[in-house]
Amino acid sequence: MYCPECKTEWQQSMTNCPVCSHELSGATGSEWTLLGSVSDKMSADFARETLLSYEIPAVVISKSGFFGQAGLTFNNFYQPGSGLFEISIPSEHVPEATEVMNMVLGDRWQKGTD
Repeated sequence: MYCPECKTEWQQSMTNCPVCSHELSGATGSEWTLLGSVSDKMSADFARETLLSYEIPAVVISKSGFFGQAGLTFNNFYQPGSGLFEISIPSEHVPEATEVMNMVLGDRWQKGTD
């Protein structure tokens, strides 16, 4: 299940989203899937905004840094190199979103595993 506000995954036993504190009672919605990842925050933000302009909901989660998957938008600070930013969307939008990502990022993004 995902938070209806920020789309962060949560467990059935939780009452509030761990990222945005939105109340989770009765939360339902589309199943979300990992579309892919990019190595820098600017590309992740650009991809998210472009997907939103095509009316495709998108969430970016940073997998970088000491805290791992915390929903933070930080670049990797404990080792040299790029970070990793995952872009998730509702499953029903994968074909269209893949085309958008190819158009705007080309080979600068890596498609998620199916």
